[in-house]
Amino acid sequence: MIEKASEILEQFIATESQRVEGIKMPHMPTLGSAYEEITRQGIDSNFIIPKGLDLKVVSGFISVAGEMLPEQIDCMLVHGDGERYGLTEQYIYNIELVLCIFEVKKTLNKTDFKDAFEHLNKIRQKFAHLFEKKLIEEGYEPDLTTASKLFSQITGKPAPEKYHNIHDLEPEDGILFYTLVQECYAPASIIHGYGGYKTESGLRKAFIDILSDEKDSSGIGFGIPSFPTLVTANNFCLVKNNGVPYMALRGVNNWVTVSSTRHNPAAMMLEIIWSKISLYFDVSMPWKETLETENLSPLLTATGRKEGEQVGWWYKTNEPSEKLLQREAKVEWAPSFLSEAAITLTNLMLIRGGQFDVSESSGWLEEKFGATFDKVTDELLSSGYFMSDNGLIRPIEAVSYIATFDDHSGVIATDRKMLELWLDKREQDFVISIFPFM
Repeated sequence: MIEKASEILEQFIATESQRVEGIKMPHMPTLGSAYEEITRQGIDSNFIIPKGLDLKVVSGFISVAGEMLPEQIDCMLVHGDGERYGLTEQYIYNIELVLCIFEVKKTLNKTDFKDAFEHLNKIRQKFAHLFEKKLIEEGYEPDLTTASKLFSQITGKPAPEKYHNIHDLEPEDGILFYTLVQECYAPASIIHGYGGYKTESGLRKAFIDILSDEKDSSGIGFGIPSFPTLVTANNFCLVKNNGVPYMALRGVNNWVTVSSTRHNPAAMMLEIIWSKISLYFDVSMPWKETLETENLSPLLTATGRKEGEQVGWWYKTNEPSEKLLQREAKVEWAPSFLSEAAITLTNLMLIRGGQFDVSESSGWLEEKFGATFDKVTDELLSSGYFMSDNGLIRPIEAVSYIATFDDHSGVIATDRKMLELWLDKREQDFVISIFPFM
């Protein structure tokens, strides 16, 4: 059984080596180099797999509701036992036992990228149909904890308490909530290119071209659920910011759906796998306590939009030159900054049961701080830690932590350890307040 991160890559390499045996493949060392990088950096010490989870890496086929899908899967991270396919070393696994799907390409060119994209999209569509069937016919009630938090961070609004309440949302919010729930339950999908794109900008452009090429005469193309979770080519990556584990926002309703990186794809692959394991089994993972985080460059911002009877995604791209994309591999995590006016409003929330009624008189904010109430509430909602719930501004999570500085400005976070690590590197005096909301 798999008990550490390197075993996933080790089995991945072994499976792929058998699959491409006899093929002249000058770039074969790419994955081997990734495995060596795991060893060199000691990543296994940070990516220990909890024992007893019965995880395996296999190749074969996926079945959905008893139907075996025709497309062969290069590699899958699976749980439990599958059905052996005849006398071969291929296995058939129920999609609900599949945590990650790997689509492997010798050289990731645009044609292969598009083929892998479409292949994975077919699987996601089958998963979505199964999910809907369970909801309707079996009374299935999914755990919405993770999806609800992400929904509130993106929209600044409360999420439905039960999945069937999705129909009470505005169509633009409904498509977002649907997508986030799907992302929590569907297998992660990874397109790995042994070789291919030589620049980060080239990989980014290929992704945009695929989205543009797939539009039909009505303008319908790929939706966010169809996007692969991770795409790698040489040292470059595209990652879907679905909250498992990566998330990126640019204010309320500005969800950076896809970003790119240019360093250490093996570590990113393992971050995604580890996060999926954590979510699938509902187990806590011993994440390393560090402020370092991946330096993501935004590629695609998505907003739900209704036009006539159709509801879909409106995409906005960010396309800097390769020169502008050159940057350090890591950046320092930071809490969200709050102005003096915003801190004052959070203090009022604390003494009023954790929330503030927007109908109350708030002219004093502009008189004292020169900031309108709308501007201050927008600041709170844009932080990703607050939402507007039926006219009440309140925190998204049950417990938040606010550090206030001598100048009465401050920062907010929900992870106290990370907040304290960040504060320890600052020379400012501060006071931490616990902000509970039940």
